[in-house]
Amino acid sequence: MSDGERPEVEGRAFDAIDPKLTVFALANGMDLTKQGGYRRLEWFTDGLERGIVIETGPGGVYSVAVSAWPYGGEEATHRATVAEGIEASGIVDVLGSAIEKANGL
Repeated sequence: MSDGERPEVEGRAFDAIDPKLTVFALANGMDLTKQGGYRRLEWFTDGLERGIVIETGPGGVYSVAVSAWPYGGEEATHRATVAEGIEASGIVDVLGSAIEKANGL
């Protein structure tokens, strides 16, 4: 089976940004969670877990949102959208402002 005949592999939409997210997470002391439909950078500060969620959108662009939740909590208690329609080449540029926004939740 050639590459053109392979069925879409879950998470393949992140191939262009996964290396960038890995380096960003390591440089900023964050955990990186990789699930099929999203990526999440996570850290703990000021008594809250915080996260940046990157999801794929139509046309190969990404959306970035932030959230915060109590330590050990299952669900985010605070959420905010940071940007939508981001190209792979601009994803790292958005992450700095996403950290600021998440830390402000």
